[in-house]
Amino acid sequence: MKNVELEKDEASEKSYSKLLWFLFVVLIPLLFAITLTLVIMTVAGVNVLDAAKQYGEKIPGISQLIQDEQKTSEQILKDRLIEQRATLEEKTLQVKKLEQELENKQKEIDSLKNEIERLNAEMETKQKSTEAEQEQKQTMKDIVKMYESMSAKNAAQIITELSDNDAVTILSSLNSEKAADILEKMDPANAAKYTSLLAKKAEANQVQ
Repeated sequence: MKNVELEKDEASEKSYSKLLWFLFVVLIPLLFAITLTLVIMTVAGVNVLDAAKQYGEKIPGISQLIQDEQKTSEQILKDRLIEQRATLEEKTLQVKKLEQELENKQKEIDSLKNEIERLNAEMETKQKSTEAEQEQKQTMKDIVKMYESMSAKNAAQIITELSDNDAVTILSSLNSEKAADILEKMDPANAAKYTSLLAKKAEANQVQ
């Protein structure tokens, strides 16, 4: 039994010695050499990652891994680019739609402005027309007052010099007594003419 245990101990010591030999003779010097090389390359301005990538592409297993990684990165970039283009196209369509809506709203506003201007012009025209009619009525009132204050003889002489339309308008605006006095001062032919015209005007007013 002691011999077996001694053999096991010797085997363990040999394995431990081999491990120590590998660490101190192979692994540690290799790591130190790699570290020193990386430091030197970095100080020299060499991009260590790019260099490692270039050398790695020459190694069969690693080169395939790098190529696969490149393809995956390129695919991701392509997918992102396609997604961004789709988003941009969607935003562009939305902008065009909003621009069209804005243009339609502007047309509606312009149409309403034109309608308002038309109504204002129409109102202004009616107002001017009303003012003109009021001025005309006021002028006629002033003329009627003037003829009412005038003697029938003088009024008859003036009226016969006017157009038939103006003469009938004035005579119809006077009170009946004053109009009769003026017609009485006219010669029979003019009196008959104006009496007939006054009668026709009265009939027309009744029809209206």
